[in-house]
Amino acid sequence: MPPHTGGVEQVAALLGKIYADAGHEVQWIACASPEPPGRQTRDGLELVRLRAFNALESRFAMPFPIPVPDAYADIDRAVRAAEVVHLHDCLYPTSIAADAAARRHRRPTLVTQHVGMVSFGGGLVDPFLFGAYRTVGRRILRNARTVAFVSDTVREWFTHRIDASLRAETIANAVDLGQFRVASRDERRRARASLGIAADKPLVLFVGRLVPKKNLRALVAALSAVDVRVLVVGDGPERDVLAPLGDRVTRLARLPHERMPEAYAAADLFALPSVGEGLPLSLIEALASGLPSVVSRDPSFEALAGCDGVRRSAEDPRALRETIVNLVEADAASQDRRSAAARSWADARYGLPAFRDRYLELLGAAAT
Repeated sequence: MPPHTGGVEQVAALLGKIYADAGHEVQWIACASPEPPGRQTRDGLELVRLRAFNALESRFAMPFPIPVPDAYADIDRAVRAAEVVHLHDCLYPTSIAADAAARRHRRPTLVTQHVGMVSFGGGLVDPFLFGAYRTVGRRILRNARTVAFVSDTVREWFTHRIDASLRAETIANAVDLGQFRVASRDERRRARASLGIAADKPLVLFVGRLVPKKNLRALVAALSAVDVRVLVVGDGPERDVLAPLGDRVTRLARLPHERMPEAYAAADLFALPSVGEGLPLSLIEALASGLPSVVSRDPSFEALAGCDGVRRSAEDPRALRETIVNLVEADAASQDRRSAAARSWADARYGLPAFRDRYLELLGAAAT
């Protein structure tokens, strides 16, 4: 539904479907940037796109769409008609407006908090953002019946730096483990063919917005001296950073989510050397697909230290290059072991049933 694609939107879509499948009426409101505003009904959800401006993303790679003044009346009407309001992250203008409306109309709220503090380059932006979390964000989180943090790292940041008294728990993101699974050799071959990628070299996959926090520059510098092909699924202001890879890189600005299993099936390695994450959905999908993965040493990935399917690396190009080479040049037995470990990790932590059941419990408790 949302024009701006990312992990937050995918989780919101999944929860909307879960609520609708459970018999609830669901209205999903998001900003319509860059696509036009409008309304539609799909899969049992009423989808509303509000007119908005998104200048901060082009300037600071910070997705922060601001609805036009008329759109706030739509938010107020939706909240007044609802029994429970579910917000995704506490600082988006739509979340702030919906929380204010919930207070006016005495509607309970739930919050899923996907990230903690993310640096956007220092200067005035970072202190302003931290101050916003300490004031507006804290007020919204305190008002929630429950705050669901997507990882213990995000939860600890908020409880240690914002408010230790929040009614909170950790609910890891989830994926359909039947849709994202270990591919057979024939499926891998067909996936490469469907994406137009030659099968003559190992394939490294990157999925995400092309913005500074993803450390794409370091990844490209690392891969420039490695004999691999690269598949990038995503778009953003740093798309030109891929130029040094020449014809070895295939970039898909968008791939429908139902086709994402093809991207993971086609790849030999997943790389995401980003910082300031919560629990990236792309990484969960990669692990569920049995894809060995390279991530940064950012605290957001500390919980993955025990997974043999994941290698943590310093973010500089030399360290990334060494880690990637060691993985793609490993013998078949080692690669199979890491693939099995990645899938086993996902099976134990990221399945849909527990995710669905807990959110439905929270929704029911908030409604009573």
